[in-house]
This record gives sequence, C-alpha cells and structure tokens, in this order.
Amino acid sequence: MNTPISPPQRQRGIALMLVLWVLTLLTVMAVSMTATQRTELALTDHQLAETRWRLASDAALAYTAWQLSQPLPIVEMAEATGVGADDADALLTTEWLPDGAAHEWTFADSSMTIAVFNELSRINLNQADSAQLKALLVALAVPEDDAATLADRIVDWRDPDHLAQLNGAEDDDYQAAGAVFGAKDEPFIAIDELRQVLGITATLYQQLAPELTLAGEGKNVEMEFASATVLAATQGISLEDAQLQQLEQQTPRHQNRGGPLYRVVITASAALTPAPSSTQRMEAVLELTPNQELPYVVHWRRFGGRDAASESTLHDESR
Repeated sequence: MNTPISPPQRQRGIALMLVLWVLTLLTVMAVSMTATQRTELALTDHQLAETRWRLASDAALAYTAWQLSQPLPIVEMAEATGVGADDADALLTTEWLPDGAAHEWTFADSSMTIAVFNELSRINLNQADSAQLKALLVALAVPEDDAATLADRIVDWRDPDHLAQLNGAEDDDYQAAGAVFGAKDEPFIAIDELRQVLGITATLYQQLAPELTLAGEGKNVEMEFASATVLAATQGISLEDAQLQQLEQQTPRHQNRGGPLYRVVITASAALTPAPSSTQRMEAVLELTPNQELPYVVHWRRFGGRDAASESTLHDESR
C-alpha cells in the first residue's frame, strides 16, 4: 500500500521545484545577458575601428596634400648644381608624383599605403565627344562597331534632348530592352551611372571607370601622367605603342607634378580595420589651393572596397 505524502513533504517538493525553476530562469537570463554584452562589445569594437580608420584616412589626406604642395627638391638641386635630367629623374624615387606609386606611411602606430594619380589625366565623361569615347572603348578591346554604339548611347544618356544618336539609345530603346528607366538626359553626376547605360556590362564598367573623371572643363587631357589606355584613346595609337611611349617618356617628370586635382587612394593595414584579416580602402579627389588658410579642398571621398569609382560633383568638403 502506498504511503500518502504528508503536507510538509509536499510543500518541500514544491519549494524545490520553485528553486530549480528560478535557477533555470536565472541561468537563461545570465546566458542571454552575456550574449548581449558580447554583441555590444563586438559592435563597439567595430565602431571604434571604423572611427580610427576614418580619422587616419583624414590624416593621410592632409599628409598627401602637404607632400604635393612641397617644392620638388630635385628641381632646386638641378638648378643650383647643374644636375642633368637623367640624374635628376634617378633621384626621384622618394618624391611624391601623381604616377600611382605606392607610398608607405605610418600614423598612430598603424601603417597605410598612399597612391596618388593626376585627376586631369583621365577622360572627362561629361565632356568627351562620341569619337573620343569610341576611341577609349576600342583601346579597351571593344570591337569597333560595338564601341561606336556604346559611345553614342553614353552621349544620349547625358544630352538634354530625346533624339537618338546614329547608334544611340533614348527612352523607347530602354523600354524595349525591359528597363524600368530611360535615358537620363542630364550630365553624369557619378561615374557609376555608367552601369545604367544600355549595353554597359559589369566587366566593361570595371575597365572604363579607372580611365574616367568628372573633374575639369573641356576634352583636353593632361598626357604626362595618363594611363596607356588614355594615351591610346586620345592619340589614336595602339595600346602597345602607348605603353612603349610611357616607357620612353621624354618630358622630365621632375619638372612637373600635374595637379591641382589629384585622385588619392589610401589602403590601411589590418591594424586599422574592423576585421583583422581585411583591408580598408578610401578614395578621394583633393584640390590644392593657393590659400594658406585652406591649403586643400576635398571634393569627394568614398570608403569601401575596390569599386570606388563613384563620385559626386555636388558637394565639396573643405579641409
């Protein structure tokens, strides 16, 4: 026969169950709070790393502007001592020129790489005519007929009328292709608008973007620091001849720094980045000014990966 449970024993059992339930609840709460704190700490670390990187990139821009504003000591040395052009060029290995060379720089115990390019040595997307755009596309190995079509479509995208070029595309052509938009009929405000032009593939965009700019006026390109692709397009020569011309550059670079508009690409080491295995990249256009109180202006900057070709002409950031 089963022995009935006395009231005191029943109460002790209920009390034990309550204790176990409270302990379980407290354990769940502790685990949840620990997970939340870890998440918050991770987010805080990421935000701190992002802030450090942005401040470091600002410092790198200021340092770059200072370097580019300094007189080339080689020129002064050549004038004072009669050093020849060949010898002067040989001494330029440490000088800052807008030729894309990598310059290592350390800021706050973290290293980064700075590369400078002459912005006006690119083709102006808003100013280049159809023939110049076609030549650029041909230099990038686009077949001539396709290049003529794409060049006309680029012009149709930016011109204010609704009349298609010979091989161009206006609103009806975009609708026929299934696009939800038509030709913009206004100037480009960002290079990556090229992605929307009918027929511009992602691969072709990646090839075109580094050769283009929205800065400056007119179709003229400063040749000295231009890429081989731009040289081929603007001079009507083959890419191979343009590459050879770069190697045989006759104008002594120690007499010219290009400018005053420069494209600056800054890449941080892992020490500055949110993820230890990643790298951060910032791309900007700065302009040197004769104003000592405002020695340079940042026209635009973009943080992110290697696809940093998008820029706006609608805002300047004075520094």
